[in-house]
Amino acid sequence: MEKETASMSTPTTTSPSNLTPLSSAPTSRPASPSPTPRRSKAATLALVAALCLSVFLAALDTVLITTALPTIAAQFHITDAGYAWIGSSYLLTNAASVPFWGKISDVWGRKPVLLIANGVFLVGSLVSALATGLAMLIAGRAVQGLGGGGIVILVNICISDIFSIRDRGLYLGIVGAVWAIASSLGPVLGGAFTEKLSWRWCFWINLPADGMAALVLLFFLDIHTPKVPLMAGLRSIDWLGAFTMAGATVMLLLGLQFGGVTYAWSSATVVCLLVFSALTFALFFAAQFKLSPSPIMPFSIFAHRSNLAALAVCATDALVFNSVAYFLPLYFQSVLAASPLQSGTWMLALAIPLSIFSASAGWIMQKTGRYLELLRGGMALMTLGLGLFIMLPPHLDWSRVIPFLVLVGIGFGPNFMAPLIALQTRLPPADVALGTATFGFVRMLSGAVGVVLGQVVFQSQMERQFDRLREAGIGESIVEALARGGAIAEAPARLTDVQDELVRSVKTGSMAKMWILFTVVSGIGLLASFGISKVKLSSEHVEVKPGLGSSGVVSDTESEFREKEGVRRREEV
Repeated sequence: MEKETASMSTPTTTSPSNLTPLSSAPTSRPASPSPTPRRSKAATLALVAALCLSVFLAALDTVLITTALPTIAAQFHITDAGYAWIGSSYLLTNAASVPFWGKISDVWGRKPVLLIANGVFLVGSLVSALATGLAMLIAGRAVQGLGGGGIVILVNICISDIFSIRDRGLYLGIVGAVWAIASSLGPVLGGAFTEKLSWRWCFWINLPADGMAALVLLFFLDIHTPKVPLMAGLRSIDWLGAFTMAGATVMLLLGLQFGGVTYAWSSATVVCLLVFSALTFALFFAAQFKLSPSPIMPFSIFAHRSNLAALAVCATDALVFNSVAYFLPLYFQSVLAASPLQSGTWMLALAIPLSIFSASAGWIMQKTGRYLELLRGGMALMTLGLGLFIMLPPHLDWSRVIPFLVLVGIGFGPNFMAPLIALQTRLPPADVALGTATFGFVRMLSGAVGVVLGQVVFQSQMERQFDRLREAGIGESIVEALARGGAIAEAPARLTDVQDELVRSVKTGSMAKMWILFTVVSGIGLLASFGISKVKLSSEHVEVKPGLGSSGVVSDTESEFREKEGVRRREEV
């Protein structure tokens, strides 16, 4: 029987006699015992608006390119592997960099690091807009992902610093709604740019918008910024953890991307990448728990079953969401012959309910202090909707397309931020920023893996149809393109009506196997959600101030949190 308890973030007085020594490493620490600074409504509105504007741009660029990808693929003569890398390169650098962004914001403060992330994002947008080939475009997208990872995770960290865990539900829900609005506008704008102007405008648009976001943040993001010397800050960073994390992530994604497409799964290249990725991840966690005096993933994040369950829900939700965002436009354009603009417009059926239910879930969390029911309900609806995707036909059927997309959008809504709230309820205040960065890392890595796994399943199923396509009288070159790497980039010409119907049927059947995979993943996430403990969200809060801790101690707030956490665990047993 689950017991409902309050999350602990109660401010207490700190004195030298009640400090518990930790390692001598610099740490981010809770503020002094004074209560959270009270901001006027206008100041709070300006602050949240600045953060949301940054998230809007990062989120917009995640999906803006999706409806333009078939056009880009055709222009640069890109195979399916290259098509996937345009998306995966963004997600890969995004995932690999998130823990590092969280750590350096603990040292130099949220505001300057967030401004740097915006600058990196702007540079990546410029490179992508000027791309003359696939390699340059992938490089630009990788730089964009690097900046976008910092933007998204730092916005979540800033909100966690500023608001109590109960109020966070509302503001993180708003951030989720902004993300969903960007998701709804992105495919439409991407389609409009591709049809009316050029796909390059998917990147040019970021330059003035990103500059405006940086200005708003510069003037209105009113949070504590420590004055930390450069060399002292650099010495405090867990460089071993940062490099092993990034290296393991890159090797994992490369192995998954190459496997079965560029190289056979049994090839030395793929096997070595996957094996060395696993070994490097093992080295990373060993270093975090045993060697690093200032880890980028503290052990407290993984110390409770509920935290592990919350991260599992995050992983499955992100894997499915990113895959749906990438492969639904493929279905619309490659199977249903929709234009990029039509494809983007049809995606509104998913994005609008997602936006509404994300914001509504945040409001409910703030009013009731409850989140677990919303989280589980969202996972159940998402699993049901993905199961229905298996029934999508090779022709346009509004009676299936619209209801299925609406159902999945409703399911996605609560779980943009509810798993993060569940994780934060079990973390001491000083670990919330790094816990949030870990959450972001899991989300981004899972999203990147999802796109690659979906592509692998789709391509493997297309290859199995080689003989069937050839027996239908389709030309050898077209069959080779469809079955060996051109199912996305190529729009086969010179086909009879019967042959065209067969090609659409084959693509739909291959995608059905992909939807089966994502349905199973979503079901695993639903089961994992029952491992999350029920906690009544508290309105009390201590604002965490980043910087280098001078004494290497943990405040009484954290000591009290750990003591109460021990009591809470004993009660649950």
